[in-house]
Amino acid sequence: VHHGCHHEYFEFDDPDPNNLASRLDRGARRLREAGFTTPAAFVAPYDKLSREAYAAVAARFPVISTGWFEARRLPLGWWPAYAEKKITRRSHWRAGGTVLLSHPGCLLSYHRPRGEIFPAVRRAVEGSALTVLVTHWWEYFRDGEADTSFINVLHEVADWLANKRDVRVVSFRDIASGAV
Repeated sequence: VHHGCHHEYFEFDDPDPNNLASRLDRGARRLREAGFTTPAAFVAPYDKLSREAYAAVAARFPVISTGWFEARRLPLGWWPAYAEKKITRRSHWRAGGTVLLSHPGCLLSYHRPRGEIFPAVRRAVEGSALTVLVTHWWEYFRDGEADTSFINVLHEVADWLANKRDVRVVSFRDIASGAV
């Protein structure tokens, strides 16, 4: 996933197409320099995108994932599909050639009580045909120290996902290709 450029709070809540293109191109260049292939999905830092950012991102990525969508921030041409999404109460939808996914919040977070994380993930996964799970690597290693109890919760979730026969873990690339 391409997750911004500098991870600044409002870096993609910007109406300037030139600034947006520069940030997207710079972020993509850094990922290539690090040896990564072009990601299939974009996630804006802090889930903040302007109308112009949605258009710029959709031109580069087949999948956009965010916590929520607001009509006032969406390209006007997406409004009919957004209205249908709202009426049908779907979390995930499509506008043009872009798949738009929303997630149930950062369930895998050190801010949550350890005993509530796994049950929350289970409810989210079992309650939807497709669930985007969000976590941040740095939460597991704060202040240069491994948070072993939080890492253990991640392992519990991963074991459950791997062993639950009616759950399949997929990538954003799977979604972009239409395999899901």
